[in-house]
Amino acid sequence: MGILELPRNRELLNTIMSEYSSATDLASVLVNIHGKEISDYHNFTSFCQLIRSKKEFRHLCQKCDQLGGLESSKAGHLVHYKCHAGLIDFSLPIIVNDQLTGFLLCGQIIVEDKDIPTRMDFSSDWSKSLELCRAYENVPRVSHKKVASAISILDKISNYYLVKEMGGSRDYKDIRFHIDAASLEQELRLPAQHKNEIKKALTFIDKNLNRPITLEETADHVYLSHYYFSKLFKKEMNMNFVTYINNKKIEKAKIFLLESNWSIENISRSLGFRQTSYFCKLFKNTTQSTPADFRRQMKGLS
Repeated sequence: MGILELPRNRELLNTIMSEYSSATDLASVLVNIHGKEISDYHNFTSFCQLIRSKKEFRHLCQKCDQLGGLESSKAGHLVHYKCHAGLIDFSLPIIVNDQLTGFLLCGQIIVEDKDIPTRMDFSSDWSKSLELCRAYENVPRVSHKKVASAISILDKISNYYLVKEMGGSRDYKDIRFHIDAASLEQELRLPAQHKNEIKKALTFIDKNLNRPITLEETADHVYLSHYYFSKLFKKEMNMNFVTYINNKKIEKAKIFLLESNWSIENISRSLGFRQTSYFCKLFKNTTQSTPADFRRQMKGLS
C-alpha cells in the first residue's frame, strides 16, 4: 500500500481537498500514476460527473488525468491544460522518496481570459449529446487571476501543511508536492508581444512532428529572420528551439507508447528520427527511463 493510500493520509487528503474545493469552487481528485482515482470526488461539476459515468468517455477522462500528470512530472511543477472535453485542469505531481507516486488534480473550469494549451493530441465528440451540452452550460467560468490565486493557496497547503502531516515516518521521509510558482506566474501571464508569430510557429511544429524540423524553416514560416526568431522563441518559451522540439517529440512518443502496440523502431520513425538509438537515448535523457521501461511501468506490466 502506497503512502497516499494509507488510511490516515487518505482521510487527511480527502478532508483537505474537500475544504479546498469548497473554498475555491474548483473540483479536485487524487489519482495514481495510471490516472485511476484513489480519493473521493470533490466538487465535481455535473458535466464531469455525467461524462465520467458514460463508458465511451470515462477512459478519455482517465487518460487526460494520466497524461496531464505526466506533463507535470516532466515539467517538474504544476501544469494546467485542456482536457478532451475542453475544460481546464491542473495537475500537481507528488514525489515520495524521489519516486513519482501520484497526482493531485484540480479544475473542471473554463478560463475566460486566457488561451490554455490543450497538451492532448485527442478530443471527443461529446457535444453530440444534448444531455452533456446542457450540463456544460453550468461549468464554472473564471478568470486566470482566480486560477493563479487558487494555485497559490494549493502551494501553501501542500508544501507547508500536508508535507508536515504526511511525512516524518521512517519509510516516507521525503514528500514533495512540486509547484514552481515562478514558472506558473510566467505561464499564467497575459500574452506578450509577438504572440501571433510564436503561436503560428507552435502550430507549424505540432503539424510536422513526424519529420525533422529546423529553426530556419520555422522562422521562414512566420516571416522572421532566423536570428531574431531564435532569440524570440527562447525568450517566450524559456528554452531553445531544439530543446522544445525534442520535448514535444518525447511527449508524443509517450502517447504512442501508452496507446499503441507499435514497436520502438516504428515510433522513432513516425517522429522523424533517423536512428532509433538516438531516439532511445534522447527519451532516457528526458524521462530517466527507456521507452520500453516507460511502457511497462505505465501499463502496469511486469
